Amino acid sequence: MFDQKDFGKRVRSFRLKNNYSQKELGFRIGVSEQSVSKWENGECLPDVYNLKLLAQILRVSVDTLLDTEMQKPEKIIETVTIGGARFDIVEKPETVFAGKTIYAKDYPDIDSFHSAIDSMSEELKQAAFGKLKESVLPIYDVHLSINFWLEEKRRAFGFVREVMTEEQPKGVDVYKMPSSLFIRAYTDKDTALLISKKQCEIWELFSYIRNYFMPAHGFRMAQNGAQELEVFDSFEHRSGFAYIPVESIGK
Repeated sequence: MFDQKDFGKRVRSFRLKNNYSQKELGFRIGVSEQSVSKWENGECLPDVYNLKLLAQILRVSVDTLLDTEMQKPEKIIETVTIGGARFDIVEKPETVFAGKTIYAKDYPDIDSFHSAIDSMSEELKQAAFGKLKESVLPIYDVHLSINFWLEEKRRAFGFVREVMTEEQPKGVDVYKMPSSLFIRAYTDKDTALLISKKQCEIWELFSYIRNYFMPAHGFRMAQNGAQELEVFDSFEHRSGFAYIPVESIGK
C-alpha cells in the first residue's frame, strides 16, 4: 500500500541531498513553500504535472519518489570527490535532443564557425524550441558540443532540448545520443575552485575533466557518438552540469 508519509520522507531526503530549502524547491516548481511542506509531512500529494517536475528537479525518477522504481534514467556507477567537488560516473540511456544545430562544414574556417555559434540569436533558438514535439519536463536548455575533440570540419554545436521522439517538425534539427558512460560535474563553488575560480561556466569544466580527471582515473573519450553536454538548470544559464562521454581504460 502506498504511504504518503513515506513519500514525504523521500522528498525531504532528496531535497536535502540537493541542498534545496523548501522555498527554493517550491520556486523551481512554481508552488509555495507551504505546498512543499505539506508534501514532506505527508498531508497531501503533488498532482501529476508537479510530480514530474519534482522528480526532474531532484534528479530522480518518479518511480523512485513513489518507491515503485523499475529503472533510473541515469545510473550513478561511481562518485569521486576531489576536495569538496563531486564527480559522478553515470550511465546515461539513449537520449534524443532537438533544436537548432550549426555545422562547421558549412563555414569557410573554424573562426567563422565559432562566430556563427556566438551570434545565434535568441529568436532563432526560441523559434526552434517552440516547434518541439514531446519535450521532456522540466525543460532544460542544453548546449550540445559535437566532436569538439576531433578535427575541425567534423564539429557541430547545438542549442537543443531533450525530447521523447525523433519525429520533429520541419526546421528542427535532431541528434540521437546513444547510451553511454559519462563523467558528470556541477558548477558549484567547490568545483570552481579546482580551476582557481570562485564561479565557473559549465564549458570551463570540460578542460579540467579531460586534462586532469580522466587521466588520473583511467578514462578516455568515448567513440560511440555520445557528445559533450552543457545542461543548464537555470533560465539565466548561470549553473548546470557538464557531461563528458567516456570509456574506462582501467586505473
